[in-house]
Amino acid sequence: MNQTLYLTALNKIMTGNWKIAHCLIRHFGCASDIFHAGRKKLAQLLPGMDAAVLQLTSGETLDEALKELEYCRREGLEVLTIEDEAYPVRLAQTADAPLVLFKRGCRKLNGARFLSIVGTRHCTPYARKYCDKIAEHMSSLKVKPVIVSGMAYGIDTLAHQAALRYGLDTIAVTATGLDIVYPSSNRNLAPRIEERGSIVTEYWSGTPAYPSNFLSRNRIIAGLSDATVVVESRIHGGSLVTARAAFNYDREVFTFPGKLEDECYAGCNMLIAENMAQLARSAEHISMDLGWYPEAGDSDNRSRQTILANLPVEKQEILKVLRQCGEMDAARIAASCSYGISQTSYLLLEMEIEGLVKHISTNKYVYL
Repeated sequence: MNQTLYLTALNKIMTGNWKIAHCLIRHFGCASDIFHAGRKKLAQLLPGMDAAVLQLTSGETLDEALKELEYCRREGLEVLTIEDEAYPVRLAQTADAPLVLFKRGCRKLNGARFLSIVGTRHCTPYARKYCDKIAEHMSSLKVKPVIVSGMAYGIDTLAHQAALRYGLDTIAVTATGLDIVYPSSNRNLAPRIEERGSIVTEYWSGTPAYPSNFLSRNRIIAGLSDATVVVESRIHGGSLVTARAAFNYDREVFTFPGKLEDECYAGCNMLIAENMAQLARSAEHISMDLGWYPEAGDSDNRSRQTILANLPVEKQEILKVLRQCGEMDAARIAASCSYGISQTSYLLLEMEIEGLVKHISTNKYVYL
């Protein structure tokens, strides 16, 4: 049996313990060997996790996983394991990435730029305006980002709707199985998202909207994205979980401030006060801080195309990698292009001077 079956079963068994699941895979070398390790050895490696050990050795979860994969095949759902090339690169870099994602829709989960927009379920008119302004501005960019959110009530729904309104691709990360649309009021929105983007989840079919699933889902929203914008949040808003995850993943976090006495923005103000988020002055400020610039004029575009066409093959290859994968450090760029690190660093320096790439934090580069 291929590793997809074992990874699907392992992800189910280790729900909430993804870091341990990754450690097990590193220890055994592959997911299938975990299931064949035997109860005694697994009990030693997983003290206090008797239920997980029983599931790993009984074979029942493997049988259930096989049925789930057959269901996905019948329904035309894509199953992405963390070992697959199509698995989102940004998410794979996180320590608690799910081992398996289920996807419905046409949009791949990799690309040059991904921006998550999250916030409260009960939003003010200001938040509605911010969602619209962000999508409108992002649609004017030279490389248009994919908008990521959770398709829940409030800001999530508004973010997807604004993305579609301005011609942007959008990804919805749900807290249920793909056979369930939650909330039901988004039954008309879901197929529109699938047409221009995708709906993804780590949960098997039939999984309802348990409250804990939403908190777990938020780490995927953060992990898929280069940056997260918290449009509006109260002090205990679920979007703060997304913001903290993004911060811990070393991703950029932005939020719009509010008056100190305004409870609707208490969470946003706290993120700024605790230096977990940058104060967002406008949609333009967000894109400029990320190095995402507006579309140039026609003459500038023709000039840029001429420059790109005449670049050495090595530089064209680096730009291709950055367009596909988003921000990357020099070592990963070198590995992706099969170049030496010294050669790559020198090329990146030249390309930064030429205005082709931008050097951002922690030795990472982005395509301009």
